[in-house]
Amino acid sequence: MRRLPIAFLVYVFAATVAFAGPSDTIIGKNALFCDDNDQVCLRGTLSYYGNPRLLDLRSRVQRAQGPGVLKIRLVGQNTDGHTRRTTLEVRIRGHYSEIVNDKLITDHPDVYSWRLDSISFESDAVAN
Repeated sequence: MRRLPIAFLVYVFAATVAFAGPSDTIIGKNALFCDDNDQVCLRGTLSYYGNPRLLDLRSRVQRAQGPGVLKIRLVGQNTDGHTRRTTLEVRIRGHYSEIVNDKLITDHPDVYSWRLDSISFESDAVAN
């Protein structure tokens, strides 16, 4: 009789861990990725954690033509098939090996998986 409450607690703990779940890797671990015009390249990982809806970028600059804003656009679908989009914008100084870590909580709690749509870079030199 005593095993039933213990089994229930183990089940609840396992379910909680399962729902928090592992991350979904959007850009592979330690992968090199560049913007569409090859102005900026980073080496790192972009992951998505579904339970807290958190996009997590952990990277370093490998090549840059100066300071500016890197825009990583992502697209996902909810269970009803509606397309959702989000953008992770990161300001960089453009120095080699600069650490570029950023996090974003998405506005779309109904999307559990994102894929990379595009990467663009807006240089500060162009903006001035």
